Order: sequence, then C-alpha cells, then structure tokens
Amino acid sequence: MTVGSIPPAGRSSERAGVVTDRSAEDAAAGKTSGETGTPFGALSVLVVEDESFTRMVLAKMLGTLGVKAVHQAADGESGLAVVTAHAPDLVLCDVEMQPMDGFGFVRALRTSGESRHSSLPVVFMSGRVDDDRKAQARDSGAHAVLAKPVTPASLREALTIGVKAWQPA
Repeated sequence: MTVGSIPPAGRSSERAGVVTDRSAEDAAAGKTSGETGTPFGALSVLVVEDESFTRMVLAKMLGTLGVKAVHQAADGESGLAVVTAHAPDLVLCDVEMQPMDGFGFVRALRTSGESRHSSLPVVFMSGRVDDDRKAQARDSGAHAVLAKPVTPASLREALTIGVKAWQPA
C-alpha cells in the first residue's frame, strides 16, 4: 500500500518560497488534456515541498486529476502563509524540510487558533512509510502518509482520504 491512512488521535528562488501554479486550474477548465468532472474538481490543494522539481511534478499530477487550484510552498513556514492567504481544502506536505519540517508545520497549523486549521486535512509525503512514521504523523495531526515517489494512483488515493477527512461525519 502506498498511502498509509492514520486514524485520528488528536531554498528555492520563489518569493518567500511560495508559488501558485495555474496549470491545475487550466487543466480543470479543460484548457489542457487534464481529466475533468472528477470528485476533485472543486478542490484546492497546497503542496508543501522543498524540492522544486517534485513540487512541479505533483502540481502537474494534481492538474491531471482535475484539481481546481494548486498552491505551492517551499517549506513549512511558507506553507503556513499560503494556508492563511488561500485557504486550501487539503495539504500535501513533505516530512523532511528545513527550516520547518512537516511535523512542525502541522503542529503550528493545529495550534494556530484558527478553527478551520485545526481540522484541515494534511497528507504527509515521505520516503519512509512504516508504523513509526505513521505514529509520528498521527501524533502531529496529519491524516495520512503518502509514500514517495508519488504515483498518480497513490495521489488519487491520498486525495480521496483527504476529501473524506474534510467532510463532516
């Protein structure tokens, strides 16, 4: 399994590490060969990843899956600013980044005082998806762990988990 769902328990050149990728919006609008009419067509996703190539690949994959808007951040601190500015529906977040890693990002998000941030679905991305990593993710407040390298199928599965986490029970 490439996506580990966890039950709830409680340096780039971009300005301030933040980039907004319009290709996903174009794909959702049918301007490219992206898939439209998907369950992700109204979804806004933030990708927090320190490797610019990986961010670009994820943004393209999200566009192909029909995601409406993709926002990007190069680290956890920039990610927090993007959450405030764009209010995404879901966050895909790398675990190992500097200066603020994925765990710090989620802890800061959950303790920000904003009620929406306390339940915003976060899916970690990591090269290591074992029981220890899943426990760390759960303890920090993430909803799932997605194994790297990410594939379109595993990304679709992670989005599905995130959408279900966002919907009221």
